[in-house]
Amino acid sequence: MNLSGSDTEPREIVGAPTAERNLRINTILLVLSSLLTGVLGLVFWGVAARLYPAREVGVAAALISSAGMLSALSLLSLGRLYERFLPVAGTRTGPLLRQGFLVVAAIAVLAGVGLIAFGPRHVLFETGWAMALYPVLVMVLAVFALQDGATVGLGVAWWGGAKNAFHAVAKLAAVVAFAGIGSAGSIVAAWGITAGAAAVCIVVAVRRRCRANTRFLQPPSLPPRRELWSYFGSSFGITAVWSIGPLVVPLIVVGQLGAEANAYFAVSWAIISALYFALHLVVSPYVAEVAANPDKLRSLSWRLLQMIVAVALLGSVGLAVVGPLVLNTVGTEYRVNGQALLYLAAIFVPLSSVSSVYEALARVYRRMKLMMAMWSVSAFLIVFGSLMGTRLFGVVGVGWAYLASESFLATVLLVPTVRWLRQIAGGDRL
Repeated sequence: MNLSGSDTEPREIVGAPTAERNLRINTILLVLSSLLTGVLGLVFWGVAARLYPAREVGVAAALISSAGMLSALSLLSLGRLYERFLPVAGTRTGPLLRQGFLVVAAIAVLAGVGLIAFGPRHVLFETGWAMALYPVLVMVLAVFALQDGATVGLGVAWWGGAKNAFHAVAKLAAVVAFAGIGSAGSIVAAWGITAGAAAVCIVVAVRRRCRANTRFLQPPSLPPRRELWSYFGSSFGITAVWSIGPLVVPLIVVGQLGAEANAYFAVSWAIISALYFALHLVVSPYVAEVAANPDKLRSLSWRLLQMIVAVALLGSVGLAVVGPLVLNTVGTEYRVNGQALLYLAAIFVPLSSVSSVYEALARVYRRMKLMMAMWSVSAFLIVFGSLMGTRLFGVVGVGWAYLASESFLATVLLVPTVRWLRQIAGGDRL
């Protein structure tokens, strides 16, 4: 099976880095950016916790996390589509990007309006202005997030990492600058305005690359439209169910435990998220490189395994050893309320490496049905587990819910993952 969907072999670009080297560079820079973003994200919430009342921090955390998850749903999984097919889109790259970003922006605005209409607006919004600007925040974060998939598909994943690092630094400076206002809205503004500025810079850079890079001036080698729609449908379903947990959990915490407890959760989760998502970040450059170089499946898969294992092990140690020390610098109450959550994350983050490898291989082989089913069960376990766990154990109940979910995924997906890896080691080609 030809990965590009046609009999045309990808053309070698003179002077271009090898697939393995490009994968290594993009992945390392993405992971480092994720870790930097996580550290500075923790500093962001730590500074906010010291400069703003705990209730304002909790409300802001709920607004930002809900906007982030609504923006993820608004992506319609186009990021995954871009990662997989932009490497072979040729002259179709520019139109695909333009159309996708316009659609996502429109859907994000509608999603924001939907939360205002049907969500807990009496808890989230303190002013009419905050309510009116919320859909704009969702739109900005959606465009910001989609750019990650676009830059991976364009072979410059490190641009997305640089954008995220810039945002991490800029929003920290902004939240300090806005401290005199002292409201949840000023924390949200620090996050949203700087994300918008970073997104504009990436738009300019992406347009230039599409017009100048040799790869995107060649005829497209896309698979038939039916295959594209099938891949899109499966990817969207997976993204939708995967986003349910991160969208609903902060609302569960703030609804059952209050805004102050959500502040403790948000700071701890900022550390966990950086490492949790770093494992999934490793997947994106791998999918893009295999799409552009299907003949290097074996070497690229070996490199993927090495990087996922390294990130999982280092992340686990960091969560268990360094995480509580970092929480203590934010405040004793944050360590007391969040330390147990970090210890549980030190277990479920490495477990998620199994689902990360399976996700990478499923996207490469275009076999997404089992993945869709497993993510659906996982979303249920996270939401139901968090709902029950927070009642029994407080904030740490979220950790038990995620541990149950990742244990289930690892148990079910280990066998098919090993089977695929053995096929690849035996010389299987796409």
